[in-house]
Amino acid sequence: MMDRERAAHVAWTPAVVRLMAGLMLSMFVAAMDSTVVGTALPTIAKELGQFSLYPWVFSGYLITATTSVPLWGRLADSKGRKSVLLAGMAIFVIASVLCAASPGMGWLIAFRTAQGIGAGCVQPLVFTILSDVFPLAQRARLTGFFSAMWAIAAIIGPALGALFVSTVGWRWIFLINLPAGVISTALVLGYRERRPATAAGGIDLRSGLLLTAGIALLLWGLGSGSASATPNWPIVGLALLILAAFGVVEARSRHPILPLDLLRHPVIGPAVLMATIGGILMFGVTAYLPLHVQRVYGGSVFAAGVAVGVMSLGWPVASASAGWVMVRVGYQRLVMGGAAVLVLATAMLAIGPPAGASGTLWDGAASLVMGAGMGLISAPLLIVIQNSVPWERRGAATAMNQFARTIGGAIGISLMGVLVQVYVRDAADPLTARAQLAAGLHALFVSLLVLAAVGFVNGLAILVSGYASKRDVVVLSTQDRDADTRAGAAGS
Repeated sequence: MMDRERAAHVAWTPAVVRLMAGLMLSMFVAAMDSTVVGTALPTIAKELGQFSLYPWVFSGYLITATTSVPLWGRLADSKGRKSVLLAGMAIFVIASVLCAASPGMGWLIAFRTAQGIGAGCVQPLVFTILSDVFPLAQRARLTGFFSAMWAIAAIIGPALGALFVSTVGWRWIFLINLPAGVISTALVLGYRERRPATAAGGIDLRSGLLLTAGIALLLWGLGSGSASATPNWPIVGLALLILAAFGVVEARSRHPILPLDLLRHPVIGPAVLMATIGGILMFGVTAYLPLHVQRVYGGSVFAAGVAVGVMSLGWPVASASAGWVMVRVGYQRLVMGGAAVLVLATAMLAIGPPAGASGTLWDGAASLVMGAGMGLISAPLLIVIQNSVPWERRGAATAMNQFARTIGGAIGISLMGVLVQVYVRDAADPLTARAQLAAGLHALFVSLLVLAAVGFVNGLAILVSGYASKRDVVVLSTQDRDADTRAGAAGS
């Protein structure tokens, strides 16, 4: 088995190096854009006015970046990876320039919404191309490294945004995407992919419209774009009806956008469930840990930022390490270990610090552990999903993994807000009602612990099923299935 893996090794030719540089730059630009805007937004709102529209600068981007992911994945399977990635990058760059030229808040929201459409293309397409080009051992290491790009962007993005605002102006946080996008496009242009003859089909427009409308209404109904983040349950009900209609249409489609049948796969189904749980935990801690540090422990804004920011330190280290270790110990053991680390992180938050210990430092340590857990599970789950499907379904499967994590996190945050609101609804000012807020956040952390325990049980089931079926622990039986496709796929 390992002889076959070595035989399929892809040499680092100049063409491969150019491709990887282009993909990495594309990933980094898209990741930076999701973190750099936050620091500049108060200045933008002050200059453009219409502060009531402030939340939609984030929410418009979030909705389109989420709903477009399955559409891009399906297009990549039917039209090819390279052309679809270049189209997504073009949309992203053009929308970025338009954002920089926005004369008012309404225009900025419209262009940010368009920018989200392009951003939704980048991550699934980059990881799909990695899967096409490299065999498992190389891909495991590279996937972990590429996953770390998002964590690194989370660290330097806010600082870069502050630098632009204080020097050349906020419009440059968008204009910088133009040269970066042009360079990444030039680097990717030389990629020559080899598509199998079975790659065909298109997008069912009914499915696309129903999915987009259903998810957009669901996120809106759950509080996205609302200054108070208050759920609107009638809209949520309408969204669920539309998504049910989407499920019916998808079940009858020959070329589904979201391949729901893959959820019955003994490997992919549990992997997608784990990705969803991981997304809820990650988004929940990111959203509510700063509030816990500031309002319960009395920490400063800086302390709250550091406490949640250290998650971005644990993630890249664990993710890069997981890529190297996976081919030796198997993805099941890594996922099991990552799930156990997530249980530890949420238990730290639910139990609280020992007597006499600093609550802020304790929350920061829990955040660091959370990042390590996410790093251990993210790359192995993605790789095993990609390795379980043929070329013509790999784009959709990759997109489904990202979509599950993002939509799980978005919905989870809204439901967490409902839970906390139960405890503080009688307070005149919830932010100053320390006892009620502490009780609400403790209930939230306990719920995250329960969810992490469910993930641990799911990880245990993945491990047991792997041994019961006597499969190779890294699913190597299909790793050379596309050897002819990979050979020379990056051009010469």
